[in-house]
Amino acid sequence: MKASETKIQPILEGTKQYVVPLFQRSYDWGNNEWEILWNDILELYEMENPRTHFLGSIVTMPTTSVPEGVTKYLLIDGQQRLTTLFIILALIRDKSPRLADEITNTLLTNPYKQGIDYLKLLPTNVDRDIFEKLIRYGYNEIEEINNSHNIYKAYKYFERKLSNDNFDIERIKNLIINNLIVVSIVLDRDDNPHLVFESLNAKGRALTQSDLIRNYFLMKIHINDQEKIYSEYWKPMQDSLSENLTEFIRHYLMKNGKQVKKMKFTLH
Repeated sequence: MKASETKIQPILEGTKQYVVPLFQRSYDWGNNEWEILWNDILELYEMENPRTHFLGSIVTMPTTSVPEGVTKYLLIDGQQRLTTLFIILALIRDKSPRLADEITNTLLTNPYKQGIDYLKLLPTNVDRDIFEKLIRYGYNEIEEINNSHNIYKAYKYFERKLSNDNFDIERIKNLIINNLIVVSIVLDRDDNPHLVFESLNAKGRALTQSDLIRNYFLMKIHINDQEKIYSEYWKPMQDSLSENLTEFIRHYLMKNGKQVKKMKFTLH
């Protein structure tokens, strides 16, 4: 495990991709988290000589199979804040034709790669379609997909904040990539990302038994097969049962003679 303090710019630049594992939740930041981040950026913006501001940690692990030319990492922790920064940078790109090529080609995408390797951030498949449309084509495409999705709502939130024409959006961009810092923790290949994820997220939003069961089984499956198994078997059950999935699993096990206790876990 290697840890270092770093700016956002080197996190994003270079031919790389951060893959959000299937055991992560979908993008679920809302107004409270967006407001905290925006206030942090605004505080820096109003300083004559802005300092650095610590955002938190980003925990990654190199994948075992790396296509030539694209360094891929599992994004174990920090996907909510990193996804939000991508959304803000996409918004700045959409608002400033002068900055568009620079932001797209150096911060948001791998411009010489095809397919999903084009994206520097690959969310879980729940978020992937709308996120990919935003990065590839801009706001107009995501409005047509799902205007109730949190990625769409985040874009609109920061669009309202940046609606004041007096804002120097290039300065906002520079503050994001140069003044926001994180602790970048890169795990070794033999670390267990599932266990690291659970230990890092020791407080906050409740982690259900169905979350833990999903995580446990997915981490037993080779990474190349996880998405297929998730899409074919787990996701249909999750979509059908929603918040009742934990109770369904518990009753299924009890029906088959297993004694199951309710336990409480938490997720940040």
